Amino acid sequence: MFTFITGLIAVLVCGALIGYERQFKSKIIGIRTCILIMLGSFVFTYISIKIGGDPSRVAAQIASGVGFIGAGIIFKNGINDIRHLTTAVLVWVLAALGSLISLGYLFESLMITGIIYIILKIKILKWTKLKSCTGLCMKMNYVN
Repeated sequence: MFTFITGLIAVLVCGALIGYERQFKSKIIGIRTCILIMLGSFVFTYISIKIGGDPSRVAAQIASGVGFIGAGIIFKNGINDIRHLTTAVLVWVLAALGSLISLGYLFESLMITGIIYIILKIKILKWTKLKSCTGLCMKMNYVN
């Protein structure tokens, strides 16, 4: 049976795992930020459930609110130089994961945490700029 404490433990474990990976790679978010993003969406969704509100409305507001945070993380310098896009998307996914835990889907949240970790840990494709290009020309390289 799902309890508040079980949810908090799941938020701490999932957020710490993903945050550790980001912090280990010296990215702009780390363990504390990942846990706090998940904790915020967890608490808002939990409150909505407890007061008898509609969790889907809260989830929609979390998605749009965190989207603004993600937009502030993205840094554009010139035409081809866009940075922190993965981090911005990760913030959005972490908020969704916190809501999922609050709804009691612990197994699903652990599976998604594993998928996120694998995606962040293993570089399958890497985009590189073509030196002879002046526009938005990119090529995809496979990384071993």
